[in-house]
Amino acid sequence: MPIEYQVKVSTGGDDLVRMKIAGDITFKAFLKNVEEALSLPDDMCVDKCRYFDEDGDRILLKNEKQFKNALQEFTEKQRFKIEVHKSDIISRDQLITKVLTDYREYLEDRSKYHFGYPYNLHYDHEEIFDVMKYSINNLGDPFVESNYGVHSRRFELDVLAFFAEMWQIPEGDYWGYVTSCGTEGNLHSILCAREMQPDGVLYASKDSHYSVFKACKFYRMPYEVVASKPSGEMDYEDFSKCLNQHPGKPAIIVANIGTTVKGAVDSVDTIIKTLEDHGIPEDKRVIHCDGALYALMLPFMEQFEQVNFTKKIHSMCVSGHKFLGCPMPCGVVIARKANIEKVSERVEYLNSVDTTIMGSRNGHAPIFLWYSLQKGGFEELQKKVKLCHANARLLFTMLKDRNIKALLNDRSTTVVLSRPPEAFVKHWQLACEGEIAHVVVMPNVTVEKIVQFVGELEEAFKGTWVAYHQDGGENPSCNKDVYTT
Repeated sequence: MPIEYQVKVSTGGDDLVRMKIAGDITFKAFLKNVEEALSLPDDMCVDKCRYFDEDGDRILLKNEKQFKNALQEFTEKQRFKIEVHKSDIISRDQLITKVLTDYREYLEDRSKYHFGYPYNLHYDHEEIFDVMKYSINNLGDPFVESNYGVHSRRFELDVLAFFAEMWQIPEGDYWGYVTSCGTEGNLHSILCAREMQPDGVLYASKDSHYSVFKACKFYRMPYEVVASKPSGEMDYEDFSKCLNQHPGKPAIIVANIGTTVKGAVDSVDTIIKTLEDHGIPEDKRVIHCDGALYALMLPFMEQFEQVNFTKKIHSMCVSGHKFLGCPMPCGVVIARKANIEKVSERVEYLNSVDTTIMGSRNGHAPIFLWYSLQKGGFEELQKKVKLCHANARLLFTMLKDRNIKALLNDRSTTVVLSRPPEAFVKHWQLACEGEIAHVVVMPNVTVEKIVQFVGELEEAFKGTWVAYHQDGGENPSCNKDVYTT
């Protein structure tokens, strides 16, 4: 049974109100009890209070952590006294304003130290903020207008046309939609693949995004996890061995255009050649390209092997909130139009066609994506790609110069390093996997921020063999540098 506390509530002077609380109560519920004990009107509330410690000092209570610490201090006595000042009692409207103000300050602070996840925080959509007051819903197929008139299909179709042009699939041959995120793009593409090849086996490298294997579980599809090279790229010899385990079976392949942790790009050409070597014909295979981040960057790196619809792929998806930047998670999936028929169904209620994973779809996201593309276009995207690559190379070089083990794939802006101490990880919001962490260099990651990051990282790593190898030790998680100039 939870401990029960005897509480005295003072509002100044000798006025006391007595109440009982359970030891497992939350701070929010505690304040509610205080409000009831003080008989406050419904439009007033207690924002914070103070308690007297064992030395008689007043200690401020304004969040859950402080409240739990106070309860812990008085566990043996099971009673404590709190004090509520007049300034601690505010109106509900004042509380709402205060909560939002505090949250804005929190967001501003956390956005300063955002290095581990591939989100571009450098954007300005203020000109279109007024569209947020409308309930914009793109329910149904983007190419088939429904009875719901408050939609943004014209913007969505423009966005799709942009990506179709960039990924080189002719008008009239493609279908697609603006998704809620990259995961939805994978879910939709793998669903189409299963409908095209019901007896197929899905193959994806172990460095693939977790949503790929989630889709297999959703759809009850057999799959093989293909080994990866140290760089994160698919191991094509192991891919060949996996194909041998399922002779005569159709193959569904997810090719990574930038793996989640190491930013590695699978070679679609090598995948296709391997399928051909195994005698798997075109009508018995489906290739989906998961390009959550790099499918929007690779087209501007002409020196590398390109991945687009001039090759024998069936679908590609990308996240809209990553490299491009958007205030809400979103994405784009493009597929060959002929392959969508198997997941299409007319819905009278919508007066449209059900072809998407979601029914109701965010109509604001296409407007924000369209705005970013219209403001920048291909030329601006190319500049940002070059900037990110230059800054990623700078970070990689600075780490190597300080004997901090690091990895950077040649087409990537993801710099992998040994996992720093946990406090540093939390502060810089690094994504980690086992003994490694990474920094994803986006347009908002400036040279000044990189210098600050490396300086603090060097301090955090001092005295730890994980990062420094003067003794000749080897960190198995980052034991190969694959950076190419």
